[in-house]
Amino acid sequence: MASLFRRADSIHIRFRFQGFEFKRTLKTQNQSDADCARAIVEQTIYRIRTGQLPIRPDVDLGDFIVSGGTLLPPAPAAAEQLAVPSFTELKDDYLAHIEHIAAPSYSGSQRTHLKHFSEFLKSRAKDPITSIADHDIQRFINRQLTNLDPNTVNKQRITLVQFYKYVVKKRRLLPLSPMLNIDKISFGYDRSPFRTKAEIEAIIARGGLDEEEKLNIWECLYLNPAEIAGLLNLVRRRAEFETSPMLHAIAAYTGMRRGEIIRLKWIDVDLDANVLTAHSRKQSRSRREVTRRIDIHPELKELLAKWRVDHPQGQHVLCVEGTTDPLSSDNANRRFWQPMCHTWWCLNAVKRWYKIGFHTYRHSFASNLASLGVDQRIIDEFMGHTTEEMRKRYRHLFPSRKAEAIRAISYAMPTANAAATGGME
Repeated sequence: MASLFRRADSIHIRFRFQGFEFKRTLKTQNQSDADCARAIVEQTIYRIRTGQLPIRPDVDLGDFIVSGGTLLPPAPAAAEQLAVPSFTELKDDYLAHIEHIAAPSYSGSQRTHLKHFSEFLKSRAKDPITSIADHDIQRFINRQLTNLDPNTVNKQRITLVQFYKYVVKKRRLLPLSPMLNIDKISFGYDRSPFRTKAEIEAIIARGGLDEEEKLNIWECLYLNPAEIAGLLNLVRRRAEFETSPMLHAIAAYTGMRRGEIIRLKWIDVDLDANVLTAHSRKQSRSRREVTRRIDIHPELKELLAKWRVDHPQGQHVLCVEGTTDPLSSDNANRRFWQPMCHTWWCLNAVKRWYKIGFHTYRHSFASNLASLGVDQRIIDEFMGHTTEEMRKRYRHLFPSRKAEAIRAISYAMPTANAAATGGME
C-alpha cells in the first residue's frame, strides 16, 4: 500500500515495490489531488504485478509508477545531429535573407556593422551562436562607444537587434534574444540640428568627409516651400512609375512616415471632410497601431481626387502598378528615389544614397509650419509623437521668430507715467 506524508513544500508519497522503497513528491498541497495520485500508484503497481503493464527498463522505476505507467524516456539523440551554426555562418545567412527585401544601402550598412562585431569576436566568431553571451555583446557596445559617436553605435546596436531577431524567430536557435539584456544607448547630447541646403553645402565644401559622413549630414536637410515645389516638379517630369509623384506629394503635404503612406487606404481618406487618418506603429510600444488625423491641403486634395478616379480598384491608395497589391517598403523606396537618380539629389546611384528621404519631407513639414507661427500643439497633432528633441532641431531655423518673441515683452513705462512717478513707485 502507498502512504502519504506532508512536508513544507508539498505532499509526498511512499510505496514499496520489488523489495525497494520509493519516495516521491507529488508537487501539490491539495489533499484531494494527493489521494488521487495514491490511487493511481496503487493501481499501477497492481497492473505491473498482473502483467497488464510492462516495466520500461529505460526510465526510473519510481517515477514510472508515479506517472501511472505513462513516463517515456528522453528522446534519443539523432545519430548525426547537426552542429549549431556559428555567428559567421548565421551572419552570411542573415545578409542573404535581407538582400531581397532591403535597399542596398540598408543591407550594406548592416553588413558593415556585423563585420565589426565579427572582428571584435575574433576566432570566437566561428564558435556556435549559443556560445556568445549577452555580456559579450555589451562589451562590444561599450568598446564602440569609446571610439565612435553614440548615434553611430546605436545603428550598430539596432543591426544586432535585427540579426538576433532572425536567429530567434526564423532559425529558432535561441529561445530569447540576448539583446533584451543590452543597455540602451544614452546619447547625452542634442542631435544635429536641421540645416538648409546652403549650410550643408558649405560644411561639405570644407572637405575631409567620406561618402557616408556626407550622407549623415544630408539626413539633416531641411527644405523650404520653394525647394519642395521644385523637387515635386522634378519628380513629376522624371518619374518612370506613376506612383512616384504621389509618394512625394503625400509625404510633402502631410509629413507622414513611409510606413504610414504604404498603409494608407481609401477608407482613411475623407475628401468631403478634408481629413485623412494615418496609422502608425512607430508611436506605440505595443504591437497595436495608433492613429492620428491630418487635415488635407487643397492641393493634395485635388491630386487625391484625380488619383482615385484614375485608379478605381484596390483598397490601398498606392498599389503596385496594374495590381491591387499595396507597395512594400522596397517598392516604395525604389519609386521614391528613381526620379532623382543621376540628378543633383543623388549621392551614389549604385548604393542608392540620396540627399533626401521620406524623413526629409517629414521634418520639413514641421519646420515650415513652425516658420508660419502655427501653434506647436497643432504641429504635434499632425506629426504624431513629436518630441522636445525634435522641436529643438528645427526651432533654430527661425531666429526672427525668437527675436519677435523677445521684443514682445517690454518693461518700459509710458513717458507720462514715468514723469509723474519719477520712475519709481
